[in-house]
Amino acid sequence: MRERDWQLGEDWAANAAGIYTPRKMRAERPIGIDLFSGAGGMSLGFIQAGFDVIAGVDNDPIAAITYLTNLGRYPMDGVWYAHPEDELRMNDAMERHWSYQEKQAEVQGKPVAYHLAGGAGGIEGTVRHFFFGDIRAFDGQHMLEVMGLEPGEVDCVFGGPPCQGYSISGRRNVMDPRNSLVFEFGRVVLQMMPKTICMENVPGIMTMVTPEGIPVIDAFCLMLEDGGFGVFEALKKVLTSTGAGAAIRKKDLKRPRPPKRRKIPATRQVSLLRNAKGNRC
Repeated sequence: MRERDWQLGEDWAANAAGIYTPRKMRAERPIGIDLFSGAGGMSLGFIQAGFDVIAGVDNDPIAAITYLTNLGRYPMDGVWYAHPEDELRMNDAMERHWSYQEKQAEVQGKPVAYHLAGGAGGIEGTVRHFFFGDIRAFDGQHMLEVMGLEPGEVDCVFGGPPCQGYSISGRRNVMDPRNSLVFEFGRVVLQMMPKTICMENVPGIMTMVTPEGIPVIDAFCLMLEDGGFGVFEALKKVLTSTGAGAAIRKKDLKRPRPPKRRKIPATRQVSLLRNAKGNRC
């Protein structure tokens, strides 16, 4: 049999399994951006689901260090700060958590945040942009510009705004300033206009109101509708039927019943009590 002599052109490329396929057949991964990224749990889930998570946003330096160490791609395209003091906070956190020898070997005179990425946590990272600081200082359209994107090109903006003010385990203070960050999530969504959004929070948000007395979910859905992102009724139905509302109903339906207690006659109770006293050391 004669061996066929031919070469692969630029239209072919190897996929993850090492199989060569035409480039036009290789679907590009959907783009995701994580607001309130924390240590990276939600980003990791999206990456494992096939998303190209290109950016994260957070205000906690230790969470940011963890996030970039595990999910950052080296070299980073950019680490952006809301204010100059935020860069100082990040550098200070790095200096406190890196030994002097490690810092000298890795930093080499550049801002330390650029050397966080590279899959040091054993995960193949995709994140090449990070926005560090108060999210209220970031503009969604400007964030897209520095990443080379236009409004509407991001497939999903996702994240979990702080839930402490909504949680039934806390005080549920209407005036808790962290409660307003849900609406900052909505603001950035409207500025980026992604194809889809995914927001995580606790079930307590369903029964919380704004300082004006408006249900938080209603205010959030109305904000998105006014910005041209969906219709109020549809947004609220999704949030209350397939989101937190479904979780609440499922929990109520499947709540385990307490075990039935065996009734003990009064005379028997007295006898048991005497035995217990007699058995004391």
